[in-house]
Amino acid sequence: MRASVGVSGPLVAALLALAAPGCGAGAPPPVEAAPAAPADDGSKHRAAAPTVEGEIGGLDDTKVKRAFEHLSGQLTACFGKGAERIAYLAGDVRFVVRIAGDGSARWAYVKDSTLGDRDTEVCMLDVLKAASWPRPLGGEGLAENGFSFDAGGDERPPVAWSPDQLGPAYKRAKGALGKCRKQAGTRSIKATLYVDTDGKAKAVGVASADEKGDAAAGCVIDVLKALKLPSPGSYASKVSVTIE
Repeated sequence: MRASVGVSGPLVAALLALAAPGCGAGAPPPVEAAPAAPADDGSKHRAAAPTVEGEIGGLDDTKVKRAFEHLSGQLTACFGKGAERIAYLAGDVRFVVRIAGDGSARWAYVKDSTLGDRDTEVCMLDVLKAASWPRPLGGEGLAENGFSFDAGGDERPPVAWSPDQLGPAYKRAKGALGKCRKQAGTRSIKATLYVDTDGKAKAVGVASADEKGDAAAGCVIDVLKALKLPSPGSYASKVSVTIE
């Protein structure tokens, strides 16, 4: 089994400004102000400065990247388990993790994915939720990263489909899928599914615009797996749909 993992660049950067007024009776006469510091031209290491923006605190970019890299082996193990069930499993997945002040994960969700298998995605989310993260400065932090996985062996990849090829059964199910999204309160959902030769969804993966989408995943999967879709022929197909 072969899996390749690529890590995207880290996210969080902002600016903390402090002001300290000084006054008082009997103070010595004012002296000439020191010349203003030159504007930052971007050549300094900005990640070293603390960041604050509302409830979102600053994260050390290097430490966050190192944390994701440390977890890549466990994420690959999740992929390997999924590939035992779905030999042609492959795709990209991107996560967002909300990190509490003590370095624990408050929540994590799949922001984007073309893996097409929710069991694999949940296994990876469990790894991220159980991990220890760098402590944010000035509030809770948001960390985001993506990974890529390739199918192993000589397994033929599934045929790429467009949503239109899912046929009338999928069109009739759009209302039910939209209800899944609305009940969860998320803005949009992306589902990726493998359609087996018998026209049934062999596996479904779910990504969402925010953390609320996790609540809709089970509903979306149930609707899609209940459909009788067109047969892709001698080989399975793979397709992604957007639910808004």
